[in-house]
Amino acid sequence: MLIELVLTLFAWRKGWGPIALLPLAVGVTAGVFFAGIDNSLVPAIMADVLIYATLITMIVVGRKPQTPAQAAQPQEVTRQTAA
Repeated sequence: MLIELVLTLFAWRKGWGPIALLPLAVGVTAGVFFAGIDNSLVPAIMADVLIYATLITMIVVGRKPQTPAQAAQPQEVTRQTAA
């Protein structure tokens, strides 16, 4: 769990912000849910592996900076008049 928290912090600092919390939240919830079904640790371990893979991918890839939408730039509008 400590490793997951550290990886989440690194992903947060790589530009992902609050989105970095999603793998942790979804993985822990799924692990608890599926482990409760058949009292096995295998689903919880699989959820941990998916959390690690997702967070490491987020850290390696990073997040591209957000650019202003080009649709917000004013464009010329040509008007046609009736002849």
